[in-house]
Parts: sequence; structure tokens; C-alpha cells
Amino acid sequence: MGAEGVISSLPSGFWKNADNGGRALRNASSVIVASHIDADGISAAAIASTALRRAGVSCEVRFFKKLDETALRTVKEAHSRIAWFTDLGSGSVSKIEGIDSVISDHHVPEEGTSRGSGRGQLLLTDFSTVTHVNPQLHGISGASDLSGAGSTFVVALAMDRKNIDLAHLAVLGAVGDLQDQRTKRLEGVNRALLTAAEEQGLVQALEDIRYFGRETRPVHKMLEYSSDPFLPRISGNEEGALGFLLELGIELKEGESWRTWSDLTKSEKSNIITELRSHLEAARRSPQTIDRLTGEVYVLTKEQRGTPVRDAKEFATLLNACGRHGKADVGLRICTGDRSDALTEGFALLRNHRSALSKALAWAKGSGIIRLKNIQFFDAGDEIEDTIVGTVAGMLLGSEGADRSVPMIAFAESTEYSDAPTIKASSRGTQDLVSRGMDLSAAIRSAAEEVGGVGGGHNIAAGATIPADRKDEFLDALDKIVGEQLIGKARRRG
Repeated sequence: MGAEGVISSLPSGFWKNADNGGRALRNASSVIVASHIDADGISAAAIASTALRRAGVSCEVRFFKKLDETALRTVKEAHSRIAWFTDLGSGSVSKIEGIDSVISDHHVPEEGTSRGSGRGQLLLTDFSTVTHVNPQLHGISGASDLSGAGSTFVVALAMDRKNIDLAHLAVLGAVGDLQDQRTKRLEGVNRALLTAAEEQGLVQALEDIRYFGRETRPVHKMLEYSSDPFLPRISGNEEGALGFLLELGIELKEGESWRTWSDLTKSEKSNIITELRSHLEAARRSPQTIDRLTGEVYVLTKEQRGTPVRDAKEFATLLNACGRHGKADVGLRICTGDRSDALTEGFALLRNHRSALSKALAWAKGSGIIRLKNIQFFDAGDEIEDTIVGTVAGMLLGSEGADRSVPMIAFAESTEYSDAPTIKASSRGTQDLVSRGMDLSAAIRSAAEEVGGVGGGHNIAAGATIPADRKDEFLDALDKIVGEQLIGKARRRG
């Protein structure tokens, strides 16, 4: 495949924009990289900063929760020749106008900036200072086919074909953005990037169990914390998980150490998967649910076995832990090769992140979820950080007994400064709801704008910041919009 193979997998208009952006960045005297704080954003920033450093371009990296006026002011005050917005910016193109910039993003573009995209081309004449590289402008899904790190990787490839060796970071960003969830494997342009990473000897794709913690969790803990699919009498039940494994004759320890999934033999893994399938069948789970037990997993082959940076899903969680707790720069250093101080600090942040999520989930379950006609929600107030409340919403939606027939909305007090009190709204849906017509990005953006807020994201997960005193109006609007989306799809099918 190589660099030319990746390029050939792209629409010509997409590559043309990336090539224009790459040329501008390569020739710049200095660049400020502005990126998002999640795993995809941190991976994207690592790709961007590495490509710039290799090109001899001075750069500074800044991370933001969202691209608001404060963030844009910070970018402008950096006085860099060009700003490179990675994994954000597409929803704010009109605000970025006036700044010489490149956007390599995958989120739904701001309305009015995608004119002509139906022909696979982006017309830049409307925003002459902005080079906009986004798969959604060329008929490629930004939710499942290419992530922000992937778009950034394509720009880096345009800067220099030698940057093909950064393909593993694009895979990492895609996994962090859950782009392998729908079909249990990376698809679309992501597939070409995966192939490139495999050819570089950086990533290995394997068919295996898809539960989190294959490298680091004791096997019984991996099963205890399983949720997709949920295992009756095993998920959330340590004794049940231990009993299940002991009945199969699985040795749980090697000496004094608990064995992880990666420590098991091929025969042991096969036996466990077979029995888990039988367990789910006995519990009358659907074939589609049982099928989610296994799929592709992605191993970063150069990393040490038994560490969170060996498995892409665990590595992405490590990066999220850094970013969600104000230390995205630590994640950046890990992505660019620091396996000493940064990795040690990252591990500590991961432990704290897991503890915070566990406490937040317990609180949310006890708080009471309110069901409206087409959505359900809970309000965490200041009990849960606004940076992790969306993750908690997703965990709730995947827990036993959850109502998965409507999306979950979670509210938390915004920690960002504003003239008037604001709250963060995070939404999570399911692939089934998306297939029925739900698009949370469009819904939450429209509902937020109705109450003077801003929002956006993906069809399956999106967020907004709204005035605190207009939450009820926002909920009413969102409930109506989601209902119209689901009814509209059903009518079109009929």
C-alpha cells in the first residue's frame, strides 16, 4: 500500500485540499496546533507536531475542550504564521475566517461551509484564509470511515510521504473515536490507514474478544467489567466471573500474578469464547448481540506486552484519561515516544480516571433517569466533571437493564468561564438508533441554537453548551427533533 496506496484510496478533491494544506504548513515559519482533548485529538496533535518538527517548522501545541471565543483568542495571540486545527474547527469555520489556517477534522461541518460537497469538492472561495480538510465534505463518513487523527495524517502525508510511519497514530485516533464499533472493525479510509500501519510493522489486526482490558486486566476482571455484550450473572459480578472461569479449568494465576487475556493460550481463549457464546445463547440473547463478542482488535506491536499502550483500545483510554483531567500534554508526550516520566504520569491519571468514572457511574445510577418521549436524561450538576459526563452517559446506556430505545442525555455544570452560567449537555446513542434515522449531531446542534447555545459532534454522540436557565427548553426541542428524525426514517421506509 505505502503512501501512494493511501492517497489512491481518497477522493481527488479531498487529497487536493490536504495537499494544499500540507504545502502551506511545510512552507510556514511557525505553526500553532490547536487540538481537541480526547484520544482522537491528542493522536492528531502528535501526528501534526511530529510532521512539523520533521519539516523544520517551529510549532506550539495547545489543547481545547471546544473552539469558543477564548480558544480562538488564544490561537490568534500566539502570532504563529499558520494555525493548524486538528480534530476540531469544522463546526466553526466562519469564526476561524481571518486566521491563516488549516483544518483537519471529521466532525459535521458548519452549515453554509459545505456548498458543493455533493460533487466531492470543497469551495474555499467563501473562506479564503481557511484550507478545510474534512471527509464529510467528500461523501466520507466522519463517524465511521475517518477520524480527526486520520484527516491530520493525510495532511502530514501531503507534507512528506515519509510520514507514512505515523499511520499507527491515525489508527489509534480512530479506535479512540470508536470508529470500529459499528461493524467491529475499521472500515472506509481507516482501512487503508490500517493497512499502511500493518505494512510498517506498527499495528497488527487480530480477530479476538473485544472486551476492554485484554492486556492489563486479570481475565476475571475483564469479564466482570464487560458490557458490550452484557453477560448475565458475569458482568458486574466478580464471583460470577471467577466461577465461570474456574468451571472451565482456567488457571487464573501464574505464580503470584493474575493472568490477563493476553497471557492465555490460544486454546484457552477459544474455549472461553465458545462457552461465552453458549452462555449468551442460553440467556436468549439475539444473534446480533452474541456476534458483538468478537471482532477485530488492534495491537501496537512495538509496545511492551502487558501495558496499556500495547492495545489500541487501552491506549486510547489512557489518552482520554490524560485529556479529560487537564493533562492532554502528557498524552501527547506518550504518543510521541516518552516511555518514562510521561508514561508514569499517564498511568497515575488512568487510575484516577477509572476511579472517577466508577464513582460517577454509581452516582448517575442512583440519581434517577428521567424518560421523555424520545430521549432520556439525568442532570449531574456539579457531581460529575463536564469532561467525563458524556462517557458516563455511554456507560449507562450500555449497562444491564438500560433503556436503549432512546438516546441518553447527560447534563453537568460547565467548568469553563462565561459571562452567564452555562451547562454542558452530552448525548450518546446506539448504532440501532442511528440506523433508524437518529442523528445526534444535527439534533443537538439545532436544539442548542434554539436556546442560544452551540453544539455538534457525530450522529451517535454529540455535545452542546447551553445557557443554564434554558435547559427545559433545550430538552423540549431535542425531544421533538429526535422524534421527528425517527418518525421521518420510518415513513421513508414505509
